[in-house]
Formats: sequence, structure tokens, C-alpha cells
Amino acid sequence: MFKKLYRIYSGLNDQAKVVFWFTFAGFLQRGISIITTPIFTRIMPKEEYGLFSVYIAYYGVIVIVSTMYLHMEVINNAFLKTDNTKERVVSVFQSLALVISASFFMVAFLLREQLSKLMHLPVPAVVIMFAAFMFVEPYHTWVIRKRYEFDYKYPVIASVLISVCTPIVSIIAVLLVPENQGIVRIISFACANVIAPGLFFYINNYRLDHSFYDKKLWNYALAFNAPLIIHYLSETLLNQTDRIMINHFDGSGNVGVYSIAISVSTLFTIFSSALNSAFVPWTFQQIKEKDFEPIAKIGYMVLEFLALILSVMIIFGPEIVYILAGKEYMGAVSLIPTLSASTFFGYMYQLFSRFELYYEKKIYTVISTVTAAVVNILLNMWWIPKFGFHAAGYSTLLAHILFCVMHYLFFLKVCRDYIDGNRIYDIKKLLLISGGVLLVVALMTILYNYIYLRIAMVIILLIICFAVRRTLISLIKNLFAKEK
Repeated sequence: MFKKLYRIYSGLNDQAKVVFWFTFAGFLQRGISIITTPIFTRIMPKEEYGLFSVYIAYYGVIVIVSTMYLHMEVINNAFLKTDNTKERVVSVFQSLALVISASFFMVAFLLREQLSKLMHLPVPAVVIMFAAFMFVEPYHTWVIRKRYEFDYKYPVIASVLISVCTPIVSIIAVLLVPENQGIVRIISFACANVIAPGLFFYINNYRLDHSFYDKKLWNYALAFNAPLIIHYLSETLLNQTDRIMINHFDGSGNVGVYSIAISVSTLFTIFSSALNSAFVPWTFQQIKEKDFEPIAKIGYMVLEFLALILSVMIIFGPEIVYILAGKEYMGAVSLIPTLSASTFFGYMYQLFSRFELYYEKKIYTVISTVTAAVVNILLNMWWIPKFGFHAAGYSTLLAHILFCVMHYLFFLKVCRDYIDGNRIYDIKKLLLISGGVLLVVALMTILYNYIYLRIAMVIILLIICFAVRRTLISLIKNLFAKEK
């Protein structure tokens, strides 16, 4: 069996091997994060765990502006559309990011007391956050260069080392320092996950090319990425503002509970990301060849497969929360259905956005993201003070549904403008699949206390899986074939 698997692997091209190994690294990274969650929830008080979650939420938002996200689309364009070597582009881009993030750090250090009060974070957490921003881009730009060269070995090794070392360092630090464990974990996380790798790759990237300043490349990077910052920021706000606003209205303890629910719901993304790695490149190739029928066929199968996985996760939400975090965090159970369904719609919209991106209609993506983020924030401001932090789950779900609907409407416009009105997907099938997920959400909101009814639902789902087993097998074969 192993020889057969090795022959199959050997027959893959470089692109397929890159997809395979980066998917493996993603699985490992998320797996380690999930495995270590029960450790942190048991060795840290709920408020201290919540403090770290608030830090991560702010970090995810501010890092976009503080680094200009130069490792995203712009670096790929710079590799293709400028006369510079890839090593020079990486060196110059990390230098530009350093200048921008260092400027933010100096301002933040001077205003650390004011920022601490505004963000409801201790001063040391604010300082270490802005210091960490200066070390973000070297690693990410290096990884992009390696991907561009179809070199997966060293990036995977680096990813595994960072994924393994970060929780180990954090656990040791938290156990050694029993006071202020939230701050201790923030500092240890920043050092092991961002600062140490960033310092290493600064040296490595500058060793390959000593360039620091290039006027044309700096202007190119700023002009290209400045408009996209709105999209990056809005997308992050859509997923992060819940924790920030819960901390503001309801305290860090409830942020910890909410974060456990987020961790459970993001288990779904392990499967969706793995499927995406095979599905996305093939989809763009099919769009280029104007062969749309297979896109719809595979799209339906992927949605059905993910809907089944998500439904089982939602049904066993109480048991998953208990295993991950223990009795103290069982308040997260009622959030599992809405937040899990949000991740489903967060995947579903990509079926439509791929057409927008292929035909370079980025403005549609920006409009959808900004609208959904604003709606999420407004609903949180209205509902959290009135109904408590559990209301954030409903606001997140409604915002993601709106996000998906807007992308579908823009997708229809792209279809009219570029592919002769061919709608690709049957709206009735899409509504049936997404409606099934929402039905499970509604039922589990009521039935979580009835274990036998939940088991009966799982049996029904297993029967469905058995009935459509040929479709599931076909899905796996199709995806593997497209990846190859």
C-alpha cells in the first residue's frame, strides 16, 4: 500500500506537491492549535485566557495597516511584472514593511497608556503587539517566494517548527509564571511565533540580497496595495470584531468562552481549506477554458460534503466543547450552531468570488466585505449590550449570509458581462444545501439538551452518507484528479 501511495505521489507534478505539503502543514498547524487549547483552558483562569483572545483579535486587525500586507497579491505581481529578481523584491518589500511598522511602533509606544485604555489591554500587551509587527513580513515574503519557485520543503519545515515550538514555549512560560498569565502568554506567543522567526528571516533574506530601498518598488507596492487595505481590513473586522466588542461590553471572561466556540467552529475550515487547495487552481483553469459545467458539478458535491461534516460537528457541539475546554466553558455550546454555520457561508461565497477575481472585479469584493463588516459591527453594538455576548453569534451568521448573498449577486453580474449570462450554479440547489445547514442550526439550538435525539440525527446523517457514498467517492476521485 505504501509503495502504491509513493508511486502516486511521485507521479504528481511540482504544483500538486506544493498543494499537498502546504495542506499537510495547514492541517498540522490547526491540529496543534486544537490539541493545545484544552491545556491552556485548564492552566489559565478564564479571564486570562480571554485576555489573550482579545490580543489576538486586535493583532489580526492592526497588523494589516501596520505592515500593509505586502505578502499578499502585490508581491506576486511584483515577481511577474517587474524586472527585479525575486530575492530583491523580498528584500525591498520587507524593508518597506519594516519602515511602516517601525513608525507605528514609535507612535504606539508614545501613546501606550491611551491605547491601553482604548483597547482594554495591559500596557505590556500593547507594546509587544506593535513590536511584533516589525517582524511579520520577512517570514511571509520568504514563504511566497518559495511557493513561487515550487519549493515546499523548507517552508513546510519552518511552518512545522513554528507550529510546534510556539505552544511549547507558551505552556512552559505560563507554568513558570503563575501571575498575569494572560500577559505571559501574549509575550511568549509573540516571541516564539513572530519575533524569533522574523529575526531569522530578516537575516536570511538580506543575505540573499542586501537591497533596502528601491523607489520604484516601494511606490509600486504602496500604489497597488493601498486600495486593497480596505478589503483586507474589512474581512478581518468581519471575523475579529466580535471578541473586541464582547470585551468592551461584557468583559474578557466572556471573550474566553466565545473564543472556545470560535475554535470549535473553525474545525470546519480544516476540511474546507484542504478541499480548496485542490479545487481553486482547477476552477481558474476551467474558467479560462470556459468549461463551466464541471465547476458546478464539483461545487455542489463539495458543498454537500462540507454540509454533512458541519452538521455532525454542530450536533456534537457540547461534547467537543467539553473535551476542548471543560465544564467552565460550557457556555460556549449555544454559540456553536450559529458560528459554525457562519464558516459554511464563509466558504460558500468563494464559489462566486473566484469569478470576480478571475475577471479582476476586485471592487465587488471590497463592497461586499465592507458592507458585511459594517452590518456585523452595528448589530453587535445593538445586540451585545441588550442580549449579552451570545448575540454576537447571530450577528456573525447574518453578516456572513449577507456577505454570501452579495457575492452571488455580483457573480451574476460578472456572468452577464463576461460569460453570456451563463449562471453556472442552480440557485435552487444552493438554497437547498444552505437551507439544510440552517435547519440543523435551528434544531440544535432547541435540542442540545436531548442527547438521544441528537444521536438519532447523527444516525440519519450516516444513512444519508451511505446512500450517497458513490457521490462522496466520486468527489474524492475528481478532486484528486483535478489536483494532479
